[in-house]
Amino acid sequence: MELKTHLREQIDWELPFPPEEYAERRKKVRSAMSDAGIDLLLLCRLPDINWLTGYDMIWNHLRNSTTLVVRADSDDTLFFDAAAHTTIVSLVPEIRDAVIFDHDPMAGADDFDIIADELAGRGLTDGTVGLQFWGWGPAASVLEALAGKLRDKGARVVDASLLVETQRVYKSPRETEVVRQAAAAADNALEAARSAMEPGMMETAIEAVLVASLMEQGCNYPAIHTMVASGIRSGTHHSAPTQRKVRDGDLVHIDVCGSLHRYHVNTCRTFSVGKADSRWLDVMERASGSIDAIIENVKLGDPLPRVDEVANEHIRKVGLQEDAWWIGGYPLGISFPPDWTGAHWIHWNEEVFGPTPEELTVKPGLVFNYENQFDIWEGWPGGTGCNFIETFLVTEDGPELLSRLPRTIRPSGD
Repeated sequence: MELKTHLREQIDWELPFPPEEYAERRKKVRSAMSDAGIDLLLLCRLPDINWLTGYDMIWNHLRNSTTLVVRADSDDTLFFDAAAHTTIVSLVPEIRDAVIFDHDPMAGADDFDIIADELAGRGLTDGTVGLQFWGWGPAASVLEALAGKLRDKGARVVDASLLVETQRVYKSPRETEVVRQAAAAADNALEAARSAMEPGMMETAIEAVLVASLMEQGCNYPAIHTMVASGIRSGTHHSAPTQRKVRDGDLVHIDVCGSLHRYHVNTCRTFSVGKADSRWLDVMERASGSIDAIIENVKLGDPLPRVDEVANEHIRKVGLQEDAWWIGGYPLGISFPPDWTGAHWIHWNEEVFGPTPEELTVKPGLVFNYENQFDIWEGWPGGTGCNFIETFLVTEDGPELLSRLPRTIRPSGD
């Protein structure tokens, strides 16, 4: 099946980025491929495909065979996808050459034969081919089957899972503008939720306010579910909203990402329904200085783990280390479900995870969040924990805080 490129004449919405932005990104990737000795790169991770083309699709299935092919020796790319996605692909101007599988969207042996035969027919399987074995989909067994077909055609297959992710860690000026818009959207959604909260309101209804606000501002769904937890559940982490109804005096923590064109900005705040117990206010007031410490002490050129050192030193200084569930963070950018994080973290435990994918430094274009999460099970009225999360954008002046919302616990209502 062929692309329906005539549909592009009917695009009546603003695309995220101009063609020159995508050209600059492809150039970066091709340079990295050459440095790594990779002749051909087959991308199946949706964040990387989106970054290079603008392609957006919701089904990140374990057998999905959507693939973008990038060449080190040419700016030409090749796209493989299922017939079910013909209209989606046809409406992406950066996809100019595509092979559409004329059957259902699930990968099969014939898909791999089609991919391998097409690449071999174009003389592209004689060198080193990079595949992405690390990611959410397709499954490793599916990729191994594809790798086998490519080896049969003479290719030397290597793991290039993080090559593109590493190139997109530092954002361009156009990207940082989108990031700023996503941050503003998250603030607006949190304020809408705070204003709407009242005793008797279910946690799911609070999320409905958040999602409605984000969508009305043109955002996507975040790559993981929004976290809403109240009262005795306020100390939970990674908790989906429930049908629990908030009560007067409850703490309510909301952890959400504004996601615009798939660029994520993470913001979390703890609110109270009515007046919060003074002990919760004290914890948040003392913890808040960790963010100020980052702004004051982290400089351009510092290794990214310096952020972790500065923030944790503040938490120890104010006596909150024993109550801290986690003080840490990770770089943010384009993400698709089921996760808004990537391979890079601010604090990397080499004993557990092995060497960091790349030694990241604090320089313009880096976007990262930082979390202060506290669990307290001492029977204080209102909950079992409190927290906040901020996202930073590094500019020529150093780390800049993106949220305008105070980190203290504020009561619900206008």
